[in-house]
Amino acid sequence: MAVDETSKDPNKKIDKTLDKNTAQNHRQKSALVWLGVLLVIVLGIYFQNPAYALLGALALRLTIDVNPIKNSGTIGKLSLQTAIVLLGFSLGIDSLMQMSSDYGVIVAVFVLGTLGLGLLMGKLLRSNEVETTLLASGTAICGGTAIATLAPLINARPQQFAVATALVFLLNIIALLTFPYIGTQLSLSQEVFGAWVALAIHDTSSVIATASLYGDEAAQVAAAVKLGRTLWLIPLAFAVSLIYRRREAKIRVPTFVLLFVGMAVVSRFIPLEPVVVGYISLMSKALLVIALAMIGLEINRQTLSQMSMRNIGLGVGLWIIVAPLALALVLYL
Repeated sequence: MAVDETSKDPNKKIDKTLDKNTAQNHRQKSALVWLGVLLVIVLGIYFQNPAYALLGALALRLTIDVNPIKNSGTIGKLSLQTAIVLLGFSLGIDSLMQMSSDYGVIVAVFVLGTLGLGLLMGKLLRSNEVETTLLASGTAICGGTAIATLAPLINARPQQFAVATALVFLLNIIALLTFPYIGTQLSLSQEVFGAWVALAIHDTSSVIATASLYGDEAAQVAAAVKLGRTLWLIPLAFAVSLIYRRREAKIRVPTFVLLFVGMAVVSRFIPLEPVVVGYISLMSKALLVIALAMIGLEINRQTLSQMSMRNIGLGVGLWIIVAPLALALVLYL
């Protein structure tokens, strides 16, 4: 006759009960987060304000500390890239070429100046070389994308990568909440605001989200200028791979950048009805809301607790200096 092991050892029975309770508690938290994420996405789409999705998802993750969406990072990335590609329809190749010409020098000055200043500040603050490189590159070019590209080239530890990404993300939130107000108070035009946020805000998602809050024209300008800034990641990654002698590094133009340009070309030769362009614009905004919600779920308590004062001082200090300088470049250069 078989004997139940739990009858011999009461501790095993207690452990099984605890495991069941833990699993049930996790399922309840996961369900709550799912409902919360769906709600903030609906609100963000309804009000056409990505900030609702971003802040709501972040609050859920930090409060409940559960991310039930296993592929949230991939979903966010694909949603963002698709949203940017769709913007190409409403921009057009003529406008894209014109803005690339108008802001090419400004982008170059900003990128190179920010990189130099970031590396200098890192030395003055005696910050770790790897962390300095990640934060300076992320501020100069494209936030999390630059950090993710350079991290394996400079042998960054997972903790260093996570901290740099989280800090850049938090600065993006501040920009999303404050830049539209600043632009309104300064009476900035749609074009000037779009170009400014394309330089001053780290990640493409937050650039487009912030610009879209100011207006559709600002979003189009921001997308064009920001993608031009993103292309600087190619020579930077090449230079870093040479410095660190990582010959196996793969350096290529992001696919979504090529698709964005392709859609701009298509819209030039195949004009669409205004109502169709309007639906495409709404779809782009909805995808942007979804992207920011997924990004909000990626930041957890553990990552935030690992931030050092030197990291915060470098990341925040550099951004506080270059953000107003970016506006000066757009206005006067």
